[in-house]
Amino acid sequence: MHIRTKIIIVTLGLSALSVIVLSAISKQLPSDESLRTRFVAHRVDFERLVVMTNEDSHLTRIAPDFTWLDHDAAWPRKNVGISESRWEDYRQIFQTVGASEGLIKYSNPTEILIPITSIGLVPSGVEKGLAYSQTSLSPVLKSLNERPPEEFWNGTDRSHVLVYEPIGDHWYIYYRQW
Repeated sequence: MHIRTKIIIVTLGLSALSVIVLSAISKQLPSDESLRTRFVAHRVDFERLVVMTNEDSHLTRIAPDFTWLDHDAAWPRKNVGISESRWEDYRQIFQTVGASEGLIKYSNPTEILIPITSIGLVPSGVEKGLAYSQTSLSPVLKSLNERPPEEFWNGTDRSHVLVYEPIGDHWYIYYRQW
């Protein structure tokens, strides 16, 4: 077999595998409707997370088992940035709302992402959850039940996307893939 033929076969095989993996991933992500229902059922808890996160402004990542400070993401470390009882409050709310991975706070624009489902690891993964921001987030789509159109993908290899679907005052469903 010629090298060119082998390259074509490998390329086609990897392409087919990518399609299968993406199909499997999209079937495992929660629907927009299920996230909307979860949000309505636990809105008070989600809003409490926003208040707490804004109060703990020096934290950029709060998970059940680690935190990131705005100046130190090393782990483990002695200073987790909050008291143990405060961290336990976060853990209880994460459990109640089904956010097993906690939350991530970004700036510029300021937004809080609360992943509900995350599949994969860096450098390849996808997540879907709820986002909060006082400023309008974009790009906005009408539905996040399907893979976002190519025009919204970023990066030199068009492998990154973060899109939103508004669901209420300052609240969004988000879809992120990297």
